[in-house]
Amino acid sequence: MTTRTWGNLSPTLAEFKAHIRITTTDMDLDLTGKLTAAVRSAEHFIGQVIVPSTFKYTGPFAKTITLEDPVTAVSSVMVDGEPIQEEDWSLTGDVLTIDAEGSTVEVNYSAGMAAVEPDIKAAILLHAAALFENPVDSVETLPKASSRLLAPYRTWGVQ
Repeated sequence: MTTRTWGNLSPTLAEFKAHIRITTTDMDLDLTGKLTAAVRSAEHFIGQVIVPSTFKYTGPFAKTITLEDPVTAVSSVMVDGEPIQEEDWSLTGDVLTIDAEGSTVEVNYSAGMAAVEPDIKAAILLHAAALFENPVDSVETLPKASSRLLAPYRTWGVQ
């Protein structure tokens, strides 16, 4: 199981409000929710974490664990509640390999893009605006412009 603690949204709430030409603050909570949903939708579409965030993976022990991509740092690895030293694990891309034995594992790490590309940011803003403009519409897919902007970043591996 992986839990996530969000970092700062990119695009920001201020950028989203400028995009939809809203200056009031009384809708900030709703707008943040729509922006977060658009970010998550973009992350699912491309198969990568966009917003730099911290994650905690917990589960049954495995020699190799695939973490959310792109991993930026691993802060700790614990097997059966005991810390594992850095020389006993390695990270290649988003795959953590552990040289130990046990029954449970916990990994604390960071993942996300160092900088959000302008076309990814535009796709997120377009999707968030569509969610704002049609709050009762059942949006089944990304807006066409958003999916076209995100397509070059999409990974096709097994997710």
